[in-house]
Amino acid sequence: TNTPLLHAKYVEILSQHRLATQKAKFDHAKMKKIRREYYLGNLDKETLDEYGWEQFDLKIGTKGNIDTYLEADDILIKLLEKKAYYDECALICESILKELHSRTFQLKEFCAHERFLSGSY
Repeated sequence: TNTPLLHAKYVEILSQHRLATQKAKFDHAKMKKIRREYYLGNLDKETLDEYGWEQFDLKIGTKGNIDTYLEADDILIKLLEKKAYYDECALICESILKELHSRTFQLKEFCAHERFLSGSY
């Protein structure tokens, strides 16, 4: 009987997690650009000070080698973990909502079964 309340609750939670997923995606893209510039040695002093980083002095070679550093970067990995967490929460909410959708059918069948057992059919 409280299916509409549960549905509203999980739709709201799903919405929050989808928005958080998008924010995590944007944060990752922004940080990936900053970290790429960091590994190239192109960041200005203000940005380095803002994040508390020292200038990256290792010569990587070509720009293609930066991808190796970016894939193993701890900061970017944490942002990807955050996005994966929100994705998983959204997936769980979606499965709960699917179960709530089928709940009305299950309740109808349960009532029909009870009527059958009481001889009302």
